[in-house]
This record gives sequence, structure tokens and C-alpha cells, in this order.
Amino acid sequence: MIINRLGIGDVVLTTPLAQILKKYIKNVKIGFLVAKKAEDILKNHPYIDDVFVYKNKHEKRKVIDDIRAKEYKAAIIVDGRLGSSFIAWRAKCKLLNSAYTFSINKKQIFGRKELAKKAIEDFSMYAKTIFDINYDENLLIPKIGSCDINRKIFIEKWIEKIKKDTKEIVLIVARTAADIKNWNKEELSKLNLYLNENGIKPVYIGSKNDREYIESISGTKFNIAGDFGLRDIPEIASYASWALSMCTGPLHILGTVENLPIIAIYGPSDPLRWAPKNAIVVQSSLPCVPCLNWAKCKREKGNTCMDEIKFERVKNILLKYALIK
Repeated sequence: MIINRLGIGDVVLTTPLAQILKKYIKNVKIGFLVAKKAEDILKNHPYIDDVFVYKNKHEKRKVIDDIRAKEYKAAIIVDGRLGSSFIAWRAKCKLLNSAYTFSINKKQIFGRKELAKKAIEDFSMYAKTIFDINYDENLLIPKIGSCDINRKIFIEKWIEKIKKDTKEIVLIVARTAADIKNWNKEELSKLNLYLNENGIKPVYIGSKNDREYIESISGTKFNIAGDFGLRDIPEIASYASWALSMCTGPLHILGTVENLPIIAIYGPSDPLRWAPKNAIVVQSSLPCVPCLNWAKCKREKGNTCMDEIKFERVKNILLKYALIK
């Protein structure tokens, strides 16, 4: 049992651990316990046999019973949470690592010790520290579950349809749940208009809560926020020339698509730890970056690290890497 009840990106970057264990341990069964928001990305996954979902404390007993019923014997607590340790222990799993982290309001006590700087290497390191498995860190590739065959057919037909209105497929993740991690909408509008001038009508992906925000961005676009699931993203991205995203869960899902150039815009979070291997990082040059403490940023709106990143920097990236054809 692998337990990581953190964000979507954290779960995506934990999947190489499952791949390593499947490859090196004979007849191993891999289960993942994740938060509700990450459930969908693990369906139809080639390395994961069972997915368990922690929705809330009121359903904890059911999750424990489900794990017991599947007869899992051991657990790795990737999220480092004391609560996750208790769930595994009550499900009669042997704890293969120590996890003591708990929170009081927003303050973490006994924070999880990182095993490596890059998150993908950090989460996979349990294969070495627990099972003494030697593997090549350079070959760690995150993966989410595939979408269903009917969705693939639907996406193929949809792509053929929108190709009539755009010179190439370009994907944009417009925003994250944390405003301080979002790129200034005026600069994003400049990018959209620039793409329009070059015959490109970009495709914006996101949740249904992003639809109104995306519509307020200047320029013509395809707004598919809420129309496609998380497992649809890699299939859509397989047709794309490149993508642009802030640091958020869909960025890491895009990072599972081989050879897809991704412009990743970073402010308060650390690209050294979180940026996908195929990312072209654009980061603020403010001296406080990365602060990892965006909830308490004291800078006024308009002067944040993400506001400091201007469209011209992204345009220069497009020209440098010949992404606009």
C-alpha cells in the first residue's frame, strides 16, 4: 500500500515508485490511497492494482475495511502524515517507514524529511531506502491512468474538428487554486492575442470553476474547462505542439506526455523540486523567490512574483525554441 493523500501533482510524481516496485519485486500487488481529488488519475493505471479514496474522516472506517479486505500487508507513507500511519496500522499493514507529520491550523509539526531535492526522486527513493532497489533516477517517468477507448475516439474526432480553426494545437492551463501562483491575466491576454496573430487559437484546460476566468482573457480561444477529465489531458496533449502552465496538478499531468515542450511559469514554488523534466521554466527574479509561503505574501497585488513575469519573457522563449512555426 502506497499512501499519498496530498495534491494531484504529488500523486502523479509518486507513480514511478509503483513502477519500480512492480519491476523489481516478484508478484507484488500495489494499492494507492489518495485524496478524492486524485482518484480519477489512477484509474486504468498499468502499475496500480487498487485505488482507495480518503474522502473525509467520517468514511475512514470504510477505507480501512476496504484495505483489509484486499489483504494488504505493508504500507509506505509517502505523504509523511501521522494520520496516514494510523490508517495503515488499523488496516493491519506493517509500516515500512516512519511518518509523524501533523498540522495545527496551517503550521506543520514534525515535517516530513525529504530524501531528495526533486519531488519525483524523493518519492521514488523509498524503493532504495526500504527495499535496497537500485534504479536510474534519470529514467523516472510519471504516468497516470489512460482514458477509455471511447474517449480516445471522441478526442480524436474533436481534435480534427478544431484543427480547422487553428494552425496548431497549443494548450494553456490558465490558473491554479492559489491566486498568488497565477500569472497576471493582462500578460496572459497578451500571449493569447500574440498567438491569435500567428494563426493559433489556444485550447484552455481546467475545471468548470475556471470557465468564467478563461472567458475574461482577451483574444479568441477554445475554452474546454470542465468538459474533459484529468485522464483526457495526456490524450489531448498528444496532439499539441506545446503547452503553458502555472505550477498546478495539470502541469504534472502534462509532464507525463513524452516530448511535449511545456513552458512552466513559476513564482513562489520551487521549480527545482516540482518542474517536470520536459519543462522550460520561466521564474520570477525577485530575491524572495521561491518563498514556499505564498499564503502569507505581503506584496501588494500587481507587485507579486508572478506579476513580475512579463509576456515578453514568454515571447522570447517561444522564439528561442521555435515554438511558433
